[in-house]
Order: sequence, then C-alpha cells, then structure tokens
Amino acid sequence: MKNKSRATRFDEAQGKALDAKSEMEELRDELQNWRDGLPENLQNGNKASELDDAISELDTVISSLEEVESASITFPGMFG
Repeated sequence: MKNKSRATRFDEAQGKALDAKSEMEELRDELQNWRDGLPENLQNGNKASELDDAISELDTVISSLEEVESASITFPGMFG
C-alpha cells in the first residue's frame, strides 16, 4: 500500500476540521437556545453568564477552524 501524499493528508485533515467546525457550531447553537430560553428572572444570573462565556469560547474555536478550512498549502515535490 502506497503512502498518501502530503497534499492528500492535508485535504483529509481539512475535512476533519470542517467536521469539527460543524460540531462546534451545533454545540454553540444548543447553548444559545438554552440561553435564549432562560426565564426572565435568570437572564442576568450566573447561569446566563456561564452560557455567554461558553458561547463566546465556542465562537473563538469556530473562527480558528474557519482559518484551517480556508488554508491552502503548496507542498514541494521530491524532485526538481
């Protein structure tokens, strides 16, 4: 069995990053729905703050994964 090229391995890794990004977006959306559904008397409490922090952290991770998704690398050949 021949080893995969670096370009192929990179493409596969980008695909995994895209899958991870989708999962992170789903988690963020679940937390946002939870946050949006908090009763009015809890809108400014600790749980709301914890949810806001987690949503913000997920947004940061999603942004990082978007950078991976849009990355392009030209790998040098073995010869010439």
